[in-house]
Amino acid sequence: MGLKSTAFGFVLVFVVLGALTALPASAQASSAFSFTLQGSSAVACWYYGISFSATQGQQVTVQWSENQSGVGPVSMDFYIAPLASIHQVWSCDDEPVNLYWNDGAFGNANWSPPSTGAYAALVVNYSQYQVSGAISITTPNGTLSPTAIGPSTARREVCVAPSCLGS
Repeated sequence: MGLKSTAFGFVLVFVVLGALTALPASAQASSAFSFTLQGSSAVACWYYGISFSATQGQQVTVQWSENQSGVGPVSMDFYIAPLASIHQVWSCDDEPVNLYWNDGAFGNANWSPPSTGAYAALVVNYSQYQVSGAISITTPNGTLSPTAIGPSTARREVCVAPSCLGS
């Protein structure tokens, strides 16, 4: 009788372990990236981002936050954009062609791509103060392989025409 109970116990353990390993993972571990961005100047602003590929309808959560600094919270602009638009020339004043926008010293974006492709999540420092923080990305229904972009600069449009001086 004891041998049958032991054998049944082993079979039950193997069945349960097999069922658990066959289930898909409920969430991917978050990928976090730290950044430091210089303050914006008259000719440039600084940005940092992560690139990732996603499929249409995939749920993507991106979080960004600023570390505490001596000047208080520094509001950053946050964008999700097609990766190709980041590689084009864009200026601080025009922002990249984006699919999602928000601003603040911290935030959370729950987003689904409109089509399968390569995307970028960016924080942009338009402030005159240096800012450091972190940006993280995760998905509950798939995998992402994010890659760091930056820190880098975008140009400010500088107007030198007499009409820029005002009246």
